[in-house]
Amino acid sequence: MKLTFLDVEYANIQNKSIAQIGILSRKIDENDPQTVKIDLLIDPEDDFNENCVRIHGITPDMVKDSPSFKEIWRDIEKYFTHSIVIGHNIHSSALDAITKNLERYNIEPPEIYCICTYELAKKVIPSFAISDYGLSTLCNFYSIPLTKQHNAFYDACACSELLDRLIQDSGIKIENEVQRYIPNSMTDMMLYMTHSAQKKDIHSFYGTISGFALDSRINEQEFEYIKNWRETFSEYDSNIEITDIIAVVDKILEDGMISQKEVMLLKANIRKHFDIISSSTVTLTTQILNGLLKGMIVDDIISEDECLGLQKWLYEHNYLSGHYPFDRIFEIVEDVLEDGVLTKDEALFLKKEINELLDPLDSLKKEFSSLKGKHICLSGNFAFGNKSDVEKYIIDKGGVIDPTVEKTTDILVLGDSEKNPAERTKVRQALELNESGGTILISKETDIIEPTKTFRDLLLYYIDKSGLSDAEVYKKAHLPRQIMSKIKCSQNYLPSKQNICAFAIALCLTIDETNDLLSSAGYILSRNFDFDKIIVEAISNKNYDISDINIRLYDIGISWLGTK
Repeated sequence: MKLTFLDVEYANIQNKSIAQIGILSRKIDENDPQTVKIDLLIDPEDDFNENCVRIHGITPDMVKDSPSFKEIWRDIEKYFTHSIVIGHNIHSSALDAITKNLERYNIEPPEIYCICTYELAKKVIPSFAISDYGLSTLCNFYSIPLTKQHNAFYDACACSELLDRLIQDSGIKIENEVQRYIPNSMTDMMLYMTHSAQKKDIHSFYGTISGFALDSRINEQEFEYIKNWRETFSEYDSNIEITDIIAVVDKILEDGMISQKEVMLLKANIRKHFDIISSSTVTLTTQILNGLLKGMIVDDIISEDECLGLQKWLYEHNYLSGHYPFDRIFEIVEDVLEDGVLTKDEALFLKKEINELLDPLDSLKKEFSSLKGKHICLSGNFAFGNKSDVEKYIIDKGGVIDPTVEKTTDILVLGDSEKNPAERTKVRQALELNESGGTILISKETDIIEPTKTFRDLLLYYIDKSGLSDAEVYKKAHLPRQIMSKIKCSQNYLPSKQNICAFAIALCLTIDETNDLLSSAGYILSRNFDFDKIIVEAISNKNYDISDINIRLYDIGISWLGTK
């Protein structure tokens, strides 16, 4: 069995453009002692972030004459395709960087199988025996020499020794720990990638105008929708499919009205791009169906002609059976048209069901907007406060507290803080009751509890309390002045969770104060996520050094605090 021990250092945390790659390749359970060592500096062809440079010491001058990742991939690909790739936090750091760079250079990513020594160490070493599971901590624990930390090659070598010690301590079989690598979300690489979201929008737009045409006319609201779509997507002038569609839209909007003939022309223009931009018939048609449903409710009215047209479309595309939301919408349409007539009440019911299918989260929030008279059961630990605080909030809103999950329970509310075992029992009970005809909605705490203070008000309160100026705070948080300006000028502006945590660290807030600030923006710290664990640990230890915290975040490949 061949093993590839891998580590990388990157120029920036956003794109993870690789500046150094370290590989140690060796075999186990064989009589072949051959070891391959690869230590390469790479030109990332991207900007360097000063925090990254401070951590690994690689500067633009050091790599200016080095090859690019694209140039070296062919030489190192074999270590990924015919081997098990092993590294520390490998899913979120090294392999995430590898796949992002492959996407950037339009190289098809290979199928990769891997082992994470971070996850393996958590299985082998009890948490009370070690302060954390970072590579340097584990090397100290096992007296493994780490010649130079945050050097990709030396980290890969240390990881090789670490794996041997973990196997030796636990007796685990390495083949039982192998996982297939599933690439992380590529949304932060849209600069380098084709716009798959735009493809989906094109398919959905086709479905929407098809929905408009079900009753053989385009009304004022539908005309405005097409006009607004054109304005929204006009900024994507580098996308040939979108610019082509916009040109046709401009032509048919010239006289201020759209005929059925023009709708057919627009649909034909969009369809000619399907072979170029779609890869799955089911995916394509499902996206069209979602657009079709959206087109039916844009004007808030569903006519009998539209409903009959939808039924005909569903019959023609019944190969979607088994794919959400086809089965549900097919069942609803068959029910409302069972007598061949669409009544006003049936049209309203169909509209409500379509709204829920297209935006279930929005529908749930509307359900929760009024708690009056609703029976509510609570489960878990709550960021809002003690369970008694949450109960008082619900009672003040007119709700009724159920101590246990019953058939009469309307909503089961799950706390957003660290969960306890009782939550799993109550969720299971609610699901079982729903299977037998119950209608218990399962919600998160933040879906029903509105913050008593806005984020802006609370942040400005903490700034005043600290005695620091606004400028001192945003600079200490490694944030640009523009973010503070947006916060002060807009009551509704909410920064990202990372940036709110940067403010919390800069202001030296406690855990409770940090959670108050986060919850006012709809976030919460949880011990279920690595980012949150590091923030909680830092605040608990009164470590308010953002640079030190960012080194911890860099080690596990997570976006850090601040933007500098």
